[in-house]
Amino acid sequence: MTKRNGGDDSVESDVELTALKRSRPWLLSRARILILPGVLGLTLLLWPARALRSDNFVFYFSNAKQLLPLEAIQGSKYLPLLQVLNLFGKLSGLQEKRKTLKVWFGKTQLELRQDERKVGVDKLSFELTDPVRVSNGQWMVPVDFLTAVLPRLTHQTVEYQVGTNRIFVGDVKPCSFTVRLDQVGNGARLTVQFTDKVAVKTASVNGKWVMFLGDRAVEPIEPAYHFSNGYVTDLRFDDQDGVPKLILTPAAGGLNFYPVLAEGGKVLLADVLKPPPEVAQQPALPGQGANAPSSAGPAPGAPASTEETPAAPPGPPLPVIVLDAGHGGNDTGARSRDGVLEKDLVAQLVARVRLALLSTQQFRILLTRTGEVNPSFEERTTAANQARPIAFLTFHAGDLGPASPHIAVYTYKSPSPLVSGETGDEPRPLFIPWVEVQQARLEESRQLALALRGEFAHVPGATVDEPQAAPVRALRSVNAPAVAIEIGRLVPDTEAAPLTSLDFLQRVSAATAQAIISFARKGA
Repeated sequence: MTKRNGGDDSVESDVELTALKRSRPWLLSRARILILPGVLGLTLLLWPARALRSDNFVFYFSNAKQLLPLEAIQGSKYLPLLQVLNLFGKLSGLQEKRKTLKVWFGKTQLELRQDERKVGVDKLSFELTDPVRVSNGQWMVPVDFLTAVLPRLTHQTVEYQVGTNRIFVGDVKPCSFTVRLDQVGNGARLTVQFTDKVAVKTASVNGKWVMFLGDRAVEPIEPAYHFSNGYVTDLRFDDQDGVPKLILTPAAGGLNFYPVLAEGGKVLLADVLKPPPEVAQQPALPGQGANAPSSAGPAPGAPASTEETPAAPPGPPLPVIVLDAGHGGNDTGARSRDGVLEKDLVAQLVARVRLALLSTQQFRILLTRTGEVNPSFEERTTAANQARPIAFLTFHAGDLGPASPHIAVYTYKSPSPLVSGETGDEPRPLFIPWVEVQQARLEESRQLALALRGEFAHVPGATVDEPQAAPVRALRSVNAPAVAIEIGRLVPDTEAAPLTSLDFLQRVSAATAQAIISFARKGA
């Protein structure tokens, strides 16, 4: 910011005006009438140079957000002083003279002079980068008042990045993020990595996609990112209405947008995809074709499953793939030494598999679990069976031995009738099947498992087992080719870094998608 000196240029003109009043009062009155239109015209002409625009400045407190109008005066940002102080407490006194203002904030006295940079706080003096101004009757202070003087008055710490229009007060720790854009086969994939969990809701506004980031205080490293890409031109952060959001601008019209939150809310994945020619924009309705969901709806008490249909060519509805993220809600599953939970890790993996499959525009995707819920086995399989999928994949993480990362694929095997410790005339099985419809699908499931194992073998650094059969409860009642995919090692005495690596997760999700494509092609 440029420093400017204050001054009083009106002294000489006041002397001349007094002399004119005494010698020719009639001339003065006429002159006032004649020059008034010119003064008004000059004022209208020069006014925009003084206050070019009016934005908001956001104050983030631990339990609230407040907005104040931000005014640009001679190229510098200014805030209304009294409104700023009222955000932090009540004023105990105020004394205003011609060019001086004294404010008592609690027991502390603040003294300012119009057009001067020095501000007094009790017996101390602070110099601002720009002078104090008076605009429309309001005392205005430059933005650096917030860091130079305000902490002395309020005894609270503040965090402010020069050039931005937001400040964080007290113990508020803002979340930040990094951005990456990758090319995919028929579009681009945006990855936004947050430093903490966020909640994302999306909307389409004026040809752009807006991703609202919830109530978290957010401080971007960069306010905008620009891309040389045929699908995305820029990503911009905005919170001027007090709502932190990301605004994504597509490079062309007619593109499809598929966002999803992963890693328990720390990663936002979004695919921007080009639809094929002559796209049918409406998803298939229930009852259309063998792969359409049943019109009967979910069973009573079943969770609302999430089914998504990418743009598809006219014709039969696309086949359904069901992705099941194990555990959820209070059921966290396995845990690593560094606090990674199985429910979050597999949700992240499912999110990436979903995007990889959607980018092919060959499948509809149904998720049995989204967010912090834990559907029962019956609810998951009911939702899956109603969709009549061509494949069901459930994802888990745990202890697969000392190697990490480690990948295993399981098909279903009916449990042996193990005998409980109770006595009686007949042995009681520990595993009592509800209805083992998967038994009729075992050969198809084995083919799917082999396809997955073949693709996983190309994941660098991963140990991959041959497919095995096991009494996996999540597979027992699925009326479709079904497998369980488990990654490891996720145990309390080991950190999960090899499993949470973005490269590993991306490669596993890409391999999963490729295996499903190959499996579907053979079954067609």
